[in-house]
Amino acid sequence: MAGIEPFSVKQSISSMLKDVFAVLASTPEKLRREIATLSRREMKTRPAPDKWSVQIVLAHLADVEELGMRSRVEAMVTEDRPVLKAFDQEARVTEMGYARKDPQRSLASFTRQRKENVRWLRQLRPADLKRKGVHEKVGEISVAELVTEWAFHDLGHLKQILEIKRYALFPRMGNMRKFYRLT
Repeated sequence: MAGIEPFSVKQSISSMLKDVFAVLASTPEKLRREIATLSRREMKTRPAPDKWSVQIVLAHLADVEELGMRSRVEAMVTEDRPVLKAFDQEARVTEMGYARKDPQRSLASFTRQRKENVRWLRQLRPADLKRKGVHEKVGEISVAELVTEWAFHDLGHLKQILEIKRYALFPRMGNMRKFYRLT
């Protein structure tokens, strides 16, 4: 993407951590607020057959918090250039029965894990953030890059939940729908 520079080790570690940790620490509360007014039916509804429901998003976040995020960072900090397995999130939806998981329990699990993970991440040293691993699909990545992707991942799923809420409102807008196009 033009104009966007990758994370540079020259950039202050503390400034990188500040914005990333702000996202990581605030995501559970943002999720709680966004789903607070949704009924169980609304949380289970997929806006389109190929799109996830809020229920699936929350189950995914709880699952990937350990499997896809913490464990990868931990491996990179404790091992020399570990190979990081790819994560097939669509297969995992079915394998782990995300559509059958209770959304409130998923959020509670995610929140517990996230609090512990943020505490753990704050203990990393600058040298830890420079450590590398090799992702099966994208190649070499650093801890700093993966932790930044962790926050980016959060924001993507928050956006996804907001989009699901937009889909729910769209049919009730009457002729005003002509001003919008849902994708």
